[in-house]
Amino acid sequence: MQSSPAPSLVRIAVLFALSFAVTAIFSASLKVFFAAESWGEVLMKGLLIPCFTWAVQLILSAIYLRGGRRLVYWEQLGAVCLAGSAALLPAAAYNFAADSPRPEVSALNVAASVVLMGVILHGRVRARGFGARWAASWIALVCLNMSLYLYSIS
Repeated sequence: MQSSPAPSLVRIAVLFALSFAVTAIFSASLKVFFAAESWGEVLMKGLLIPCFTWAVQLILSAIYLRGGRRLVYWEQLGAVCLAGSAALLPAAAYNFAADSPRPEVSALNVAASVVLMGVILHGRVRARGFGARWAASWIALVCLNMSLYLYSIS
């Protein structure tokens, strides 16, 4: 059995850059629900949740993990964030294509993406010897940020 290559900062940066780009597509698709708001504001709000979540997790792991363990976690987190961002693309396609898209479709897709990311992150970090609290703290942070987003648009 071939082992995977050691994590690298370049690979981690690419994973998060791709996550950002894919999430931006979904965020842009939300403009249909906020016609009165500028593109900049819609994108900023749509990207604030994931970017803040990623930043907090990266900072926490920088504080509590050392050296190679930190890079392993960051790579797993980056891969999971990319998977979760990709999981948002069906709703983005729907929002762009439908004459009158329903916001519930996007909300359900976001919820499904969060569940998917939680399950994948838990499995990936547990398989690498991390405690369940890493996945749990990430899920809690996502839920908190999503609540703040919903509050900000209501």
